[in-house]
Amino acid sequence: MSENKLEQWNRNEEVNKLIFAAENGMFNIRLKCIEFLFARITEHGVRDLLTSMISDDVEIVSEATMKVLEQSATPELSELIKQTRKEWKIKKKKKRANPYNTNLQFGDTGKERPSDRLMSRLREQQRTNHPPFGF
Repeated sequence: MSENKLEQWNRNEEVNKLIFAAENGMFNIRLKCIEFLFARITEHGVRDLLTSMISDDVEIVSEATMKVLEQSATPELSELIKQTRKEWKIKKKKKRANPYNTNLQFGDTGKERPSDRLMSRLREQQRTNHPPFGF
């Protein structure tokens, strides 16, 4: 899927293909689909899809969906949007608080930098694979 293909589907009014791309595409494809599907929000399944995209894994996609749906939000939907924004803020705070948690193994404490953990793991592998000289 590409953005050119999405534009062609939008021109030909192939909403089912746009919905498929929004469900299965990469984040840039999903962003473009939000833009195209908002114009067709009255069609079958589009509002439900956009509502489900509020809780997308990628913050950019989630935020774009929330901005689009805020314009015609019901009270329940606006509450969902507020809750999702709070969750994204919490995730950002956790990410800032633990910058070295990206490469943790089981039993790691996360106190040392990932590069230090990698070097110690490489040293250990080297010790086990190569016996000391003199044999």
